[in-house]
Order: sequence, then C-alpha cells, then structure tokens
Amino acid sequence: MKEKSKVGYLIMNTGTPDETSIPALRRYLKQFLSDPDMLDYPSQRLKEYSKGIDVLRNGLASVLRWIIVNLIVLPFRPARIQAKYQGIWTKEGSPLLVNTIKFAEKLKKYTNENVEIGMRYGNPSIEKAIKKFKENEIDKLFLVSMFPQYAEATSGSTFTEVERVLKKEGYSPNLIKINHYYNEEFYLKSLKKSIIESEEYKNSEYLLFSFHGLPVRQLKKADISESHCQKVDNCCEKDSENNEFCYKSHCVKTVMKLSESLDPDKPFKICYQSTFGPEQWIQPNIIDVLEDLAKQGIKKVSVACPSFTADCLETLEEIAVENHEDFEKNGGEYVKLIPSLNDNEDWVRSFAEYLSEKEEEYARK
Repeated sequence: MKEKSKVGYLIMNTGTPDETSIPALRRYLKQFLSDPDMLDYPSQRLKEYSKGIDVLRNGLASVLRWIIVNLIVLPFRPARIQAKYQGIWTKEGSPLLVNTIKFAEKLKKYTNENVEIGMRYGNPSIEKAIKKFKENEIDKLFLVSMFPQYAEATSGSTFTEVERVLKKEGYSPNLIKINHYYNEEFYLKSLKKSIIESEEYKNSEYLLFSFHGLPVRQLKKADISESHCQKVDNCCEKDSENNEFCYKSHCVKTVMKLSESLDPDKPFKICYQSTFGPEQWIQPNIIDVLEDLAKQGIKKVSVACPSFTADCLETLEEIAVENHEDFEKNGGEYVKLIPSLNDNEDWVRSFAEYLSEKEEEYARK
C-alpha cells in the first residue's frame, strides 16, 4: 500500500517591513527593488528568451537598478514614506502580515497544521518556510500565490525565489503551483460578495476597480510571440495562448466576470494605481480617473482592489487616505475603500476547497 503524502502549504505574498523605523524601511526597499523581476528597465524580453540586443538590455538593467536603488531611493525614500507606514501600522504590526497570519491560521482548520507563510521580501521569508517544510519531511508542497492575477514582477518573482531556495536546500518535494486564479469561481464569488454586501458599495454613486499598476513594457514582455499585446484590437479581452500570463488581461477578465453580478444602474470603471518611475504604465491611472469623476459631479466613490487579497499600504493608505484627500480637494465628498478579502471565513473555506480540488487533479495525473 502506497504511503500517504505529507502535504504542506506555502502561503506567499509580497512582504512588508519589519517595523516603521528608517533602517527597517531601508532594508525592505533594498531587497524589494533589487529584485531583477521588479525593477527591470529597459529589459524587453524574459531572460530565458533573450539574445543579442536583449542580453545587453538586461545587463544595462542591472546597472541602472543598482544606481536607482542605492543612489536615489535608499538615501531619501525611507524618510518620505515613514509616516505612511506609521499611519496604517497596528498594535499587532503590519496589516499585510497580520491579515496573512489570520488567513493562514484559519486555513489550517480546513487543511492541516503544515501551513507556513513565506514573503518574497522581508519576514517571514520563503527560505525560512521551506527549511521548516524540509525539517518536517513534507513531500507534497502547495505553492500558494496570494496574487490572483499573474505578473512576472509578483507571482513570477516569487516562484523564482522558491526554485532558488529549493535548489540551495537540495529539497525536492512534489510541487503544486497555484500561480493565478483570476477566473476561478471561488475567488470571483468571494470577491463579488465582499463588494455587493459592503456599505461602501451600497452608499456610493460610482465603483472603481483599482489594480496595482505595471509598466506597459512588462505587458509586452509577457507576450513571447510579440504578435498579440498592443497589436490586436481588444487584446486583453481575447483568450489566446499569447496572453495566458498577461497581467492586464487577467485584470480585465476579472472585472468582466464580476460585472455580470453588479448593480446595472451603478457605473464602474477599471483603473490602476501605485505607479513608479518615468516610463509608461497601464492606463487609466486612478488619480486621473478620480479627477475626471469630480469634474463630472460624482461625489461618492467606492473602490475595490481585486489584486490585493490582504489589505496593506497600497489599499489602506494610498486609496483610503491619499486618493480620498485628493478627491475631496477636487470637489468630491469621499473615496471609500471596500476591504480586501483578508481572513473572511467564506473566502478561506472556499480557497481550501479549491486547493483540495487541485490536489485531486494532481493525484489523477
């Protein structure tokens, strides 16, 4: 009789500083922005498909990244963002980490005790989690990305780090990768419920779906064929092997599905946030959208952030504080954040059921 596998679950997200001190913020930013998948300008092709001029661009990206991180960001940005982190920090610590811990603890009720958190940057690290799985002799490991929409800068980078650590540790469990679920019923149902049942949505005149931004260059980089992205009409709405891992396509299709269940009399729009640097990013930017809504006389706006499954700086500070204040200055009454899924019980339970289905699929192979 075949011995039953010992299953583990690695819950992965971006990460967070350990505290709000300048040294802690500097450590976090250095690790975060030194990642070649995160800050990769002017790279235009994935490393494994690069040749000729693309190899030179990747080399230039390494040099520019070092200059930007060490000479521009680290000396000045920690002091500029410290108050933002202090404004959202709780007695328990970082909201992102606190929400992720609560999610992981609830997930244990539906799976087993072998659930660990691994942040791509900061602590608790992916490396620490994998070492614990190795010590516990886990032989089947779920790699659970908490990014519903795939992007090389988020999910891709996270899986690359997992591969690096597994190789370093000489550890080879059977892997089940959950690298996106933007179109899965369990995610859409949980997200839809969180929106339509929220007071923020019910009391608003207009709904925005705000996704984390991404440079347009990285969208094109994900199209290996170089024949689909920005070249085919409504390229993000179409199903194609060339946009299978296109972040914007995942965002658009998430909202296309959700819109089927929303109040038809309440208008909505997709937008993007958290831009960084001078290059072109996905449009429209939430700042511009809110400015236009204020000019149209819209007073009450609710914002859902489907790419963030746990509330963090980008939702609690950027949306709920910065965007709200700017909207007020332009004549609006308020911008209100619809809370992320966080550790909502139905969300955790349905996620666990999805993981169970994936394990059954894996067993049938």
